[in-house]
Amino acid sequence: MEAQLDNVHIEDLPYLERDLNLPQKVSLAFLLFGDQHALATYILQRLLALIRAPPADQLHSDLLRQYAQTNPANWRGHLIEALCIIDARQVLRKLGFSWEELRLHYLPHVLELTLHVHPLLKALYTICEQLTIAESGRFVLDINDKLARRRTSSEHDEPLRFYDSSYLEIFLLDLLTRRHLRLGDINAIGSDVELLIEYFKFNGRNSLSTLLIQTVNCSASVPTRSSPVSKFDADNLQSGAEPTAATPVAPATSCAASTAPSTCKNQLRHSNALQVRQNKAGILLIINQQSFHRNVSEDLKEFLPAQKLTQRKGTDADKQRLIDVFSPLGYIVEAHDNVDHLDMLALIRGACARSVLRDSLIVCILSHGFEGAVYGADSIPLSIAEIKNVLGGEESLHDKPKMLFIQACQQNEKQLKTRNVNATTSSAIQLANMVVAMSTVPGFVALRHSVQGSWFIQTLCDTVQRHAKREHILDILTLAAGQVIEKRGDEDQKMVPIITTTLQQNVYLSGT
Repeated sequence: MEAQLDNVHIEDLPYLERDLNLPQKVSLAFLLFGDQHALATYILQRLLALIRAPPADQLHSDLLRQYAQTNPANWRGHLIEALCIIDARQVLRKLGFSWEELRLHYLPHVLELTLHVHPLLKALYTICEQLTIAESGRFVLDINDKLARRRTSSEHDEPLRFYDSSYLEIFLLDLLTRRHLRLGDINAIGSDVELLIEYFKFNGRNSLSTLLIQTVNCSASVPTRSSPVSKFDADNLQSGAEPTAATPVAPATSCAASTAPSTCKNQLRHSNALQVRQNKAGILLIINQQSFHRNVSEDLKEFLPAQKLTQRKGTDADKQRLIDVFSPLGYIVEAHDNVDHLDMLALIRGACARSVLRDSLIVCILSHGFEGAVYGADSIPLSIAEIKNVLGGEESLHDKPKMLFIQACQQNEKQLKTRNVNATTSSAIQLANMVVAMSTVPGFVALRHSVQGSWFIQTLCDTVQRHAKREHILDILTLAAGQVIEKRGDEDQKMVPIITTTLQQNVYLSGT
């Protein structure tokens, strides 16, 4: 294979390019230049000019020689793999390659894996091939509309005015140059394709959103891309390497060969550990119920408590403390005040849908409640069991840690009932990898200072801030619970938090 690669010369590329049709040239340029941001804008303009040129002029494009000149060290491997991906067998045969050998070497049929080409570019090319012309046209219009709604009046981010959906790679290349999509490094670390994942999920093309998710997750777990063997051989992991993704941290037998103190500290962690990456930590969804109303329809009035729920003074202090502590850990905070009961479920579902490329998800509910339930701002109680079912309902999050923190009283109120919202589980696996930390055990009140906030949330945040770099989340919650148990109110009040877990790994919220 190496000898055949060496026989491909830069002078041959213009002749090779003439054997490619225009769609193949566009696809090839996308795969080769898509991850080179400095050149991508220029290549985008070249492709637009090429598409608009007369057929005779389209023969003399010279894109491949330009690629080779800008990548003198490794252009051959990249080019041959890209030709395999677009299935340009005739061109490859002219170069003297055997398709069966290339197929075994570059694995073009394995959609999530590549050797030289950026894996997300391969996934995006596959999407272009799988969408029909009609679907591609709708995709372009819908994405442009969504970006236009996001755009502020001060932003000058005009979309590309190119509407030939048979060349969807042109549109995707434009999104890359305008940073609406990010590929990250060769292992997709730092990537952001959630715009596309959300679109395909909500438009019934789950296979395409799954392809993007699997490509990112698969690529992030690959330590090196220098050879096909290292991609599949886990034994080739260097014992002293820093974990680069939310994957198990390898146990170390010795730190002698390592010169980085932080690496040695990581190696002291349990082998069954999950390191949350700061740039991919996830969403912290805060539902902060401060005041309550009773304006509900007649069919819901049976669920209202006998007395009007009081204002929860001090809850804003809890909300702000959560923001101050979890934001530096990389969490994207989404805080919502006074949310009605069905809107609470909608917010949780939305956070789950947007967490497929994140390492974890935290939901924090600050409200009134009674045993097994918490109140929406409309004074309608939701079953905590149904909230857990919603949190575990996103299939792609089953292997990721989901944390539910609840600050609410849990007194036994037998006369009260929750509304059935049909949030059921189809499988026990939906409740895997979840930890639920509640401010009090069933049957008791949860104490909250009217200015300083609640005992539970304030202590939890203090403990996370002090111990996140050294302890995993269950140890942190245990420490926080112990400190809350030791507290005493002015009238000798006591409180005992409760923690339940189905986590499969020790989850660290911060690197050492």
